[in-house]
Amino acid sequence: MAGKKQLAITERQFAVLELLWEHGPQTVREVLDRLPDGDDLPYTTVLGLLQGMEKAGLVAHGSEQPAHRYRPTVTRVEATGTLLGDFVQRFFRGSAERLILGLVDARQLSADELRAIEEKLVHPAPPPTPRRKK
Repeated sequence: MAGKKQLAITERQFAVLELLWEHGPQTVREVLDRLPDGDDLPYTTVLGLLQGMEKAGLVAHGSEQPAHRYRPTVTRVEATGTLLGDFVQRFFRGSAERLILGLVDARQLSADELRAIEEKLVHPAPPPTPRRKK
């Protein structure tokens, strides 16, 4: 995909994105309260995480007062595709076939799941519509 910016997303960033996709825009405190390990994290750590994600183009915030509300700037499909693509590239030399065969060999993929994958290949979802820049 020439010209498309490659995203790099950590596990914790993906967890934050999942919260934003599920619950909509949130403050730092709301993210902190919903993160699975949020009880063990200082407020400033989550603030720094969101600020870093904003610099990376993963989230943006509005200027609501008294606290900023962060929202995702990437879709679940974009982020998941990036993570999966990176995983397949690094661990399966870019071969999705090797990944699927490895799952079958390790008995991690049932016949029903394989049929569902085949159905998705025969009848793929339409590509996402490009978002307009603001």
